[in-house]
Amino acid sequence: MKSALQRLKPALRFLLILIGLVGIVWLCGRIGWPAIRANISVIGKWFFLLVVLYLFAQMAFMAGWWVVIGSRARRIGYWRMFGVYLVGDSINYFVPPANLAGEPVKAHLLSRSVGFNRSVTSIMVHKHAEIVAQVVFLSLGLSIAVAQFALPTGLWVAALVLPAGMGAVVVGAFWVLKRRAFGALIRGLVKIGIKPEQIKPEWHATASLDRWLALFYKTRMPVFYWATFLCLLGWCGGLLETYVVLQLLSAEPSLGTAVAVESLAMTLNTIIFFVPGRVGSAETVRVAVFSVLGLPAAQGAVYSIIRRGREVTWAIPGLLILLAIKLGIGRAPGEVAG
Repeated sequence: MKSALQRLKPALRFLLILIGLVGIVWLCGRIGWPAIRANISVIGKWFFLLVVLYLFAQMAFMAGWWVVIGSRARRIGYWRMFGVYLVGDSINYFVPPANLAGEPVKAHLLSRSVGFNRSVTSIMVHKHAEIVAQVVFLSLGLSIAVAQFALPTGLWVAALVLPAGMGAVVVGAFWVLKRRAFGALIRGLVKIGIKPEQIKPEWHATASLDRWLALFYKTRMPVFYWATFLCLLGWCGGLLETYVVLQLLSAEPSLGTAVAVESLAMTLNTIIFFVPGRVGSAETVRVAVFSVLGLPAAQGAVYSIIRRGREVTWAIPGLLILLAIKLGIGRAPGEVAG
């Protein structure tokens, strides 16, 4: 039964992507290809500027991880560690669940030089800081969107519920990680009948990981706050991209409109995280957000196409690095020269 489900997953993922692609074509046809082509021509060569601008957002996210891992990272070098980050980021983009699938790969690559515990701890803390920063970004952005625009009831409710739910997760993570949650989970498994000798290796590994995490949250919280600030700058990279696109497309662009577009689209896309690459769903969401805010649907479609193009462009380096690792070309990015 399990093997049948495992064989079904790739087929289901392919089906979802195919449906998404058909949905994109249908959506663009519904809006009108002439209007879309006219708006794309306005962007033109500015697309490459948007790709380059997003480098600073990627570097901000990477810097958040860099400060968390500490002095050991200097043995690897910023750009080699950046390669590890890009590999994980590319996997996260294409493989659901979003923002999680690439983390074990990053941990594996980095553990070769800094050890398993430090690698996993740094990734978990960085992901925690990234989510905290996203909650802050969404809370501020959605407050502006709700204050400046008359939103439909369903969207207004989502704008309140999602940040609140993510905030609860963040607070829960603080509480759990400080209290050695992995060891408690193992002890719970023993209580329900699993023999200790069956999970002895896992018990030792989780106990060590618990100690690392508890020590970090006890002694290095200023580093966590700094990492959160850097990740917040990373989230602002998407806002900068949205603002530039609106400057090019819209007759009356404003920072408030860019904030509303970015935060509302992020809210809805977070809800549909399970769609592979959010193919089709992200485009529909962005067109819908433009329409809700009183902007032309054709501009929303072009904004979606530009955003998708930038995302795919930034996924390519990570995939190339991963391919090089598979082919054994050079050192893996997480390895330190002997």
